[in-house]
Amino acid sequence: MSTCGEIQLEGCYVKYNNTSFFGAPDKMEVCRRCGPSVGYNSDVLNRIDSALAFLVGGNGEYFREGDFGSIQGVAQCIQDLSLSDCQDCLSEATRRLRSVCETSSWG
Repeated sequence: MSTCGEIQLEGCYVKYNNTSFFGAPDKMEVCRRCGPSVGYNSDVLNRIDSALAFLVGGNGEYFREGDFGSIQGVAQCIQDLSLSDCQDCLSEATRRLRSVCETSSWG
């Protein structure tokens, strides 16, 4: 019998499970929220892409944040993952975010 729970709030995430998950990347989507569309405003979309590229960029840290004028971003991995697993997870999350929230003002 499996026992587990997960909750993600603005700014925090809690998970428990009766099977080991430390050090194992988990790309299951926990939460997805997209803001209203900005349409195809190339200036805004380019700034979003720049922010996401910075957050995913391999700066060798588990927590990354940046301010890009009207765009702010944050990315974080749990530190039981290797940096390469963190990088891979952030790349996948960004790919999904840009696909699902394509022209959203936030996501």
